[in-house]
Amino acid sequence: MGDILDSVDWPKLRHLNSNASDLPDLLRACASPNPDIAASAIGKVHDRLHYEGWEVTSAAPAALQWLADLATSSTTRHRRRVVELLELQARAAMESPAAMVDEGWWPALDAARPTLLRLLDDWDPVMRRKATLLVADGIHHPEAIAALRHRLAVENDRVTKADVVLALGAAYTWSGDEGAHADLVALLADEDLQYRLAAVHALAATDPSIASTHIESLVKALMDAGVALWALSEWIDGEPVVMIKETHRLLANDPAAAHVLKSAFDRRDARRAEDFARAQEVAGPPETAPDVAARTATLTNAVRLLSQWREADAVVPLVADQLDDEDPAIRYRAAALLACLGPTAAPYTDRLLALATDPAPYDSWKGITVGDAAVWALARQDHPGCLPGLRERLSGDRLGFDVTHLYFSRDMHRLAQPAISDVLIPLRRHADVLLGPLLARQDRPFASQLCEVVAVWGPIAIAALPAIVDLLADTKLRPLAAKAVGALGPDAATAADALRANTSEPAAAWALWRTGADADLGIAELTRHVVDGTPSSRTIALLADLGPAAAGSVDAVLGLTESTDALIRIEAAHALWRITGERPVALLTDLMEPFAQGKCSPASMVALRRLADIGAPDARARGIARTIVDSPKRCGCHGGWRAFTEDEAVRSSAATLLD
Repeated sequence: MGDILDSVDWPKLRHLNSNASDLPDLLRACASPNPDIAASAIGKVHDRLHYEGWEVTSAAPAALQWLADLATSSTTRHRRRVVELLELQARAAMESPAAMVDEGWWPALDAARPTLLRLLDDWDPVMRRKATLLVADGIHHPEAIAALRHRLAVENDRVTKADVVLALGAAYTWSGDEGAHADLVALLADEDLQYRLAAVHALAATDPSIASTHIESLVKALMDAGVALWALSEWIDGEPVVMIKETHRLLANDPAAAHVLKSAFDRRDARRAEDFARAQEVAGPPETAPDVAARTATLTNAVRLLSQWREADAVVPLVADQLDDEDPAIRYRAAALLACLGPTAAPYTDRLLALATDPAPYDSWKGITVGDAAVWALARQDHPGCLPGLRERLSGDRLGFDVTHLYFSRDMHRLAQPAISDVLIPLRRHADVLLGPLLARQDRPFASQLCEVVAVWGPIAIAALPAIVDLLADTKLRPLAAKAVGALGPDAATAADALRANTSEPAAAWALWRTGADADLGIAELTRHVVDGTPSSRTIALLADLGPAAAGSVDAVLGLTESTDALIRIEAAHALWRITGERPVALLTDLMEPFAQGKCSPASMVALRRLADIGAPDARARGIARTIVDSPKRCGCHGGWRAFTEDEAVRSSAATLLD
């Protein structure tokens, strides 16, 4: 092995930290019989060759054969860590852009391949499992397929064989090998339920419907005691509950099949709860409830299903059943999911009313309780039962809601309390009850929330004017405060001096016009912002409110309809209609096109809303609207509770276009 290192001109090579002159000594130390020395050296080699990045430097191919020999040597300490490093390097080479992978990697991998493939026949089953990751992710070669198929045929360790099945599925995605496919299909009828489960997961990447067609096998496998083997899997990292979650994910596009799986867990939990109840009579109460992890996993699946599908009614009663769970986290998640559903959760109003005073903590750091989710759910139904809870929270030290707006990615199905303004804005008809405690709250982080609420509630919130005017002095809050003043209408004309002093902010100019405090100055200043500046989409939207009074900006607005920024094009098109009456249907319909492919973007949502305002859609726009209304899937750009409210807004706009 020493000759391998001696034959390399290491100072001419580079690793992630510097030139590679220090690498040969570290590689030799990896082979030390002293476990502490070997462990330290392996860690340092890891930092130099991989760390957290995905670049494969010129030192990596030079070290590859040495590391491969170390991994296969029975005298090497910490062999498993060596294989993990090899897997990270090999996967990085496959997944990183070509420019980030040294050209010497591929011939070095070809040379080391026979050594690396021998790891699949290692005496240690854990090494064999780790090798499946290395081979499937990092060695895209026919010999890798052959080695995995051979291992599948001879493997007698159940956990390792299950990992080989998953590895063969991963390899099939890049190889398309018919023999590998045949092996996996045969396992769908295997006597071992966990091999069936593994085969479904292995085939799901190339056949998304496979899970639905084998739902019976999935249920049996996940209910079987043998599911415990996944705790030792290198592919499914963690407790068996991870495999449960992964299996639920395979059924995300089939609510009916997912419901079958969820119901099976519910029936199992009910039986076990009965057993626990009987045991309590003899042994006293248990320290923890049975299967909390399993119930959490199935509720997580319900969140995922309902976030993606409009028609999953059979799941909602199962969610409501969790409102009485003894675990506060489960009660919170059930109530929060019903909050996401809004009026759909109306059949469970009485249970939510009872839960609204539940003080059990859910998030101690943020001070969130189970009752907070129930109050939110009642507010989403516009039910007056939410008012006592909201008044209490607005008046007390613990708000129970956020004061910032969180946005999760579309595939992040996380339940979290919304900002208080998102809760209050739809409750305008209850302003007489809520405005007092809303104004009494003086903390600065809450100021932006107050502005946002007043900007939508409008004149009914005129009592907020003094507080809002004071906020105009804050440069960060000025745009929100000015928008709120303008929304209050003519009764806010007394704020004229404060608005005149801040016309460098477009919203202040708009508010001068909107309140009538100085309409001519407001029109002139807002027009100047658009004609002489580089207006944002929000500024253009304010200009649109002026209608024909903004005629002096027509040429500038027309030019903005060709902007490279989609949101600016949309607002400019809408403003052009408001000013001239010209309907930019084609432009807005073009920007709605993602909906036709079942996709969504912030721009397409705004374009749809603006075209719904304008009306007179053409046949193409009506076709897109029909696609939205008829789709069983939710339309939106974000995850969490916004997946529901964005879908509601999109469907409402689409229905308006069809009316």
